[in-house]
Amino acid sequence: MPSIQTEILVVDDEPKQRRGLAAMIRSLRPEYRVHEAKNGKEAFELSRNHSLDIVFTDIQMPIVNGIEFLEALNKEEAKPPKVVFVSVFHEFEYAQRALRLGAKDYLVKPVSSEHVEAILVDLEQQIDKESSRQTQEKNLTDQLDHTKSVYLEHLLYKWMTEELQPSEESEVNSHFTAAGCGTVLILKTKAAARMESESEWKSILKRAIKQTLCPFGENLVIAPEHEKDRLYVVVAWKPGVSGTEVLEKLRTALAQLGNVYSRSICAGIGTEAASLEKDIRKCCGSAGTALEYLYYFPEGMWLSADALENMLDKAANAPITPGDTDALDEAVTESDVELAVAKLDAILDNIAAAYPSPFRMKCHAIHLLLTCIKRAEPVLDKEICRGLTDRIDRELLASDSLQDTKGTAARLLTDIVNQMKKDKGSRSEMIMQKCREYMEEHLHEDLGLETVAQRFFYNPSYFSILFKNHFQVSFTDFLVKTRMQKARSLLLHSDHRVADIASQVGYKDIKYFNKVFKKMFMYSPEEFRRMFSN
Repeated sequence: MPSIQTEILVVDDEPKQRRGLAAMIRSLRPEYRVHEAKNGKEAFELSRNHSLDIVFTDIQMPIVNGIEFLEALNKEEAKPPKVVFVSVFHEFEYAQRALRLGAKDYLVKPVSSEHVEAILVDLEQQIDKESSRQTQEKNLTDQLDHTKSVYLEHLLYKWMTEELQPSEESEVNSHFTAAGCGTVLILKTKAAARMESESEWKSILKRAIKQTLCPFGENLVIAPEHEKDRLYVVVAWKPGVSGTEVLEKLRTALAQLGNVYSRSICAGIGTEAASLEKDIRKCCGSAGTALEYLYYFPEGMWLSADALENMLDKAANAPITPGDTDALDEAVTESDVELAVAKLDAILDNIAAAYPSPFRMKCHAIHLLLTCIKRAEPVLDKEICRGLTDRIDRELLASDSLQDTKGTAARLLTDIVNQMKKDKGSRSEMIMQKCREYMEEHLHEDLGLETVAQRFFYNPSYFSILFKNHFQVSFTDFLVKTRMQKARSLLLHSDHRVADIASQVGYKDIKYFNKVFKKMFMYSPEEFRRMFSN
């Protein structure tokens, strides 16, 4: 059966006939919406304001008759409703003309409920078949579009990393003009927690990149299927554009967007090429190397290939001395965890000062810990030694930053010496967790710093400092972000009106809610729902 949203229009200039047929349809299909019009003109105006599925219309009517109404519908609507004419015997020639214009059937007055029921069933089956066919066609179109998109991104990725065949080069040139100077960026994103919608994030991130770069040069953004957390950006600058200034604008814009989605965004920037077309692979390779060396920097940093070269030229080269490793061995032997971790940390800092490749840096850490395992062997069970050895290789190679490597190494060293040292959460951490839960449960209320501080028996000034130290953001910014994230979830997973959603997250002024939401997510609430709701 068609959707409960099905709408039917009955058109007849005789009130008794019109009301009788409308009442009959309502009794047969009480879930349908049934409209009435007294002539073709009124019916046509009503069709512009409603998505009609079926029309029952008389032929002979004043102002605009049924035939003229059908002709107007065919001209106006790309997908006109199913039209059934209701006629008398002497109007049979008109009925034939109506059928030639696309009418689906006709009824002879006076109509019976059995005839109307039969026609409704037939039209409902037609609507179902058409809807199913359209769905299949749309799915096929979406699959083809996705396949084309994946193929194009694969080709463009190959263009940046490999030698192309002449036919492939021609196809690339049809999609992107790489003439003149430009560069390549490789962005890497990291989520603070598992995200609900990866496609939403990628779509908005691409949009932000293009909006920022478009005024300054032609650009393309590629998201390779095999590198889920990376985006490749190629930009060919317009004459006179300062690439350094534009990339700083891009960095600022993406940092703000990343904050909204609780993600860090780092980037490796390739060497500036005088001829992007000729040097694209060199640009991409240098961007990849710069991205790799962000291992030595905090999350969210951007590093250019030129800055990396300068950094490596000035790097210190202080080799490890036997005294350093002897002190570490002694601390392990003495089972002094704090001293052992401090010695290991100092050695790793000394190695890192020379900026070896991240892989070599991890190998140094692995070697130091395996040496400690060797020292601890006399007092450790063989199975425990084997398990710790496996963990050392696996966990250190998986570390993605120097701080991560050092932290992992310290944790493993602690396990080697003491087998385990558990962290205990502080009271303030527990309070902050309860505070977060309270705010999330009362977003619809008029929350303020003083209200929440009082709820947990804190002085507002002290609470503000404690809150910011814990969440790394002010109370107001945290509240706005939490409200907008809740609004986003409601837009995607409910059919509530935007005004109701605004009220549920604490906004009485719908205009101000729309403004705050668009600033954070780059779309108005209505646009966001249309773009990303399933």
